[in-house]
Amino acid sequence: MKQTDLVIIGGGPAGYAAAIRAGQKGIKTLLIESRDIGGTCLNRGCIPTKAFFRSQEVFHLSERAAEFGVQVKVDGVDWTRIVARKNKVVKQLTGGVRFLLKKAGVEVVDGIGSFLDKQTIEVIEKEKKKETIQAKHILIATGSKSAHLPVPGVDLDGVIDSDEVLDLPSIPEKLVVIGGGYIGMEMACILNTFGTQVEVIEMLPNILPIADSEVVKLLVEILEKRGLKIHTNAKVVRISKDKKLQVSYEQNSETKVAEGDYVLIATGRVPMTDHLYPEKAGIKIDRKAITTDLQMKTSVPSIFAAGDVNGKYLLAHVAFKEAEVAINNIMGKEATMNYRVVPNCIFCSPEISSVGLTEDEAITSGFDVKVGKFPFRAVGKALIEGETEGFTKIIADQKTGEILGAHIIGPRASDLIGELTLAMALESTPEEIAHTIHPHPTLTETVMEAADSVFGSSFYLF
Repeated sequence: MKQTDLVIIGGGPAGYAAAIRAGQKGIKTLLIESRDIGGTCLNRGCIPTKAFFRSQEVFHLSERAAEFGVQVKVDGVDWTRIVARKNKVVKQLTGGVRFLLKKAGVEVVDGIGSFLDKQTIEVIEKEKKKETIQAKHILIATGSKSAHLPVPGVDLDGVIDSDEVLDLPSIPEKLVVIGGGYIGMEMACILNTFGTQVEVIEMLPNILPIADSEVVKLLVEILEKRGLKIHTNAKVVRISKDKKLQVSYEQNSETKVAEGDYVLIATGRVPMTDHLYPEKAGIKIDRKAITTDLQMKTSVPSIFAAGDVNGKYLLAHVAFKEAEVAINNIMGKEATMNYRVVPNCIFCSPEISSVGLTEDEAITSGFDVKVGKFPFRAVGKALIEGETEGFTKIIADQKTGEILGAHIIGPRASDLIGELTLAMALESTPEEIAHTIHPHPTLTETVMEAADSVFGSSFYLF
């Protein structure tokens, strides 16, 4: 039986970040990964989809080149090269992670890890060889997987999940997306820009339920102008196939049909605990998620869990921080997670980002809300770049001046939200943001002006 200080099950953002940090601190660490180092984020999620997003940005800009006085001939999209570029980016990043793991002295085992007891892990390696490992501490970082859609026809050829959509052989003529969350909407926007006729079917009253309602309203208006069809309050009942795939859904007491070459199932993700057998270690689970406290400890003090598998925030940047907290506690350095301020980014076109409460959530929570907004069309840098759709919105408490939430739809929203996240973490007020000199001309001026307009002092009221 092999002995070590720390076993980490799962090599995604939480797993590899924890392993590298632990190895650097001199902890004898063994990392078990059953599929690909880097996990979903690096191989099948954040990175490859954003590589696609960048390609569609370049394509969209090239089509508009004449607006900028540039004469170019756009012959279309080379999907093979787009996929190849995505794969190159992924390979470079995963190679970098493997290098850092090796440098930190982490032993990597390719196989499936499962509990025998609270200190012992059995690994079935790819050649079916079994190995037993005993560790002082164990970190579960097995991530998440696509949620199953329980309707007839989900097993038909052409019905794909968020992994398979990344390796389509060509750009489809028609695509039906089931699920209007961030995964579904990102791919819908990307492929729509490349010329695919896209229909989105969402069971809830609105797409992107985590986003501010005003932001969602504007996004829907923009996307529908581009030809993307969005059906809300729509429940999928079956998928069938004739010449094309047909998705039957119920909406307003009517049965309707959407047709596509492919159907993308994007109905969310669930924690991955398959083959883990946590019950053998006495680990508490709630709806497939590993239960953890703010120190990332499970119900067994020597066992920790970080990343999607604990079901708290299915975001890579949260997983990185949870991994750091877990390793600090394993080392005896008390640390806790602070989930009060967590940014979200959605790579649609235009981009969406947020932190804190939506306006509706703030009102429902009983706050006397004050809102400041500023449009990108009033910012010089946005006009220069030709990207003027959207706005920055800041929600504050009238009584205390505390920033309760911030929401951005527009160019580089994913970059701009960082300032507002820091402001909320430091409990800054809108006045403090507004009184800070921001560079000109930049998109950050929307943040400054939105902050200034919370209490009505901006030059440009929106």
